[in-house]
Amino acid sequence: MKKSLKKTLFAGVAALSFVAVAGVSSTNASAKSYAKVTSNKALTSDATTRNVNVNGTNALYTKAGTLKGAKTVASKTTLVGLKDSKQGQKNWRAYRVATTNRGSVYYKVVSFDKTYRGWIYGGKSTASFAGGIAKYSTTTDVAGTTSATASNSSSASATSASFQTPSNQTTALTDAQKNATYKITKAGTANDGTATTYSYPAWTEYKKGRTVTDATPYANDTFKVTDQTTRTREGDLWVKIADTNATNGQKINGWIKYSALTAQATTPTTKPIADNQVKVTIHDIYTNKDLGSFLLNKATGDINATVTIGAAANITSSDDINTALVKLGASHGVRGYSINGLTTAQRAANQSAFQDAQYGKNVTFNVSSQDGASLFTSAEVQPGLTATVVGNNPSDGDQGTTALAPTDGVEVNGSFEQASDLASSIANLKALSGSTSQTFSGSSVLAAIKAANLDTIYYAVDNSGKVYTKDQLSALPTGSQINIVKAQLTNVNNSYTIPNSSNLNAQFTLNITKNVNYNKSKTLATQF
Repeated sequence: MKKSLKKTLFAGVAALSFVAVAGVSSTNASAKSYAKVTSNKALTSDATTRNVNVNGTNALYTKAGTLKGAKTVASKTTLVGLKDSKQGQKNWRAYRVATTNRGSVYYKVVSFDKTYRGWIYGGKSTASFAGGIAKYSTTTDVAGTTSATASNSSSASATSASFQTPSNQTTALTDAQKNATYKITKAGTANDGTATTYSYPAWTEYKKGRTVTDATPYANDTFKVTDQTTRTREGDLWVKIADTNATNGQKINGWIKYSALTAQATTPTTKPIADNQVKVTIHDIYTNKDLGSFLLNKATGDINATVTIGAAANITSSDDINTALVKLGASHGVRGYSINGLTTAQRAANQSAFQDAQYGKNVTFNVSSQDGASLFTSAEVQPGLTATVVGNNPSDGDQGTTALAPTDGVEVNGSFEQASDLASSIANLKALSGSTSQTFSGSSVLAAIKAANLDTIYYAVDNSGKVYTKDQLSALPTGSQINIVKAQLTNVNNSYTIPNSSNLNAQFTLNITKNVNYNKSKTLATQF
């Protein structure tokens, strides 16, 4: 054992002696070898082309990862979690590049919110980003762009201004929206994309922020949209706006969330009256508003505008215009009024206006919507294999079905009402009122009912066919199951004339289009 120990110790000393001698002329073969930086310089290309994203394949270090003393700033796991962030603050900018004696490239990058800053492996060439980072577009062209020069870079997507109108809006603006005029809804100091504008959409370019910190002075200014884009991470629509106040508003021109704008009402363009036309305006003395206007063209042989109006109203110049006003308006789509409420002076004023009418000018006739006779004096709802809305004389139109009771529950226009409410609503439609002998086509009756959102109803029945009243349906225990019938008005074929004849049965069919199971634990309005 002692001999063996001596041999072992001797061999160890001999080996150490060899290493010591060898160390005089060469480096320590067992020491870790580190890379050296051969180049380190700032990137000088356009900053908008140096937006990048991490991919998690390489960690972020205080210096190139293969240099002595490099420490981890963010692990690969951390960067994997950041690469798909929905916040623009986690966009990255590359601003320096270094190469090592081993041919590796490292980029110095910083997150837009400055939370992370350091060096990351970037491949073997400075010609393009690789390794742990890749080029990244912080904005994306909105759906519908047709720009032939659009690219994936943030700068290109924020300046491309050629768009198609989408069939329905998702991100892109329609032509009408692009042509509209807007105000900033809550102009102020909030730094959230809604109160003021930005030189670029927020967090899409490094160190680029608000154009002005307080937009309150511009609260009453109006703006036009000049461009649009979406932020890639957030997916929200931003628009570039320009102040229409050329002398005051240039500082505020910039990017803002589209949702932060309010479109302003536009003044309709007045159609000019030609020298061979007369404009007729129907004015409601009850509401003091114009019900509508239309142009009448001079016919060959018309000696003046009175003759032109008289021909359109089927009267001669010696007749009273008041007796023909309702038919004249109805023939040009202006309905729902009468002359019954006019005073003698107002009738005389209409006659004078008729006699004094001139080409190239407007003539106004007074009518009243207050005293217009209703087309339907009553209505009710009847269910069956089809549900039926019956106007005027419902007692003659039962057709062997069991009518909904006035208290039966129906949902109309999003609210839960009694059946009698629907009947009253149809019977009292202003659009279906006018003067004695005025005729309404079936299509105009259908249009009026649809315009009032009274063309679709829902009602509740059980398996035996019993129709539930509003109170009965409300009293059902939570979780009760019952059938909900959806019935929708689809066609009105007949024409109708005021006043209704007692023999007239104005019947409109509501075709059942859906029969679903209703859970009492939910509200009726949420079932459809």
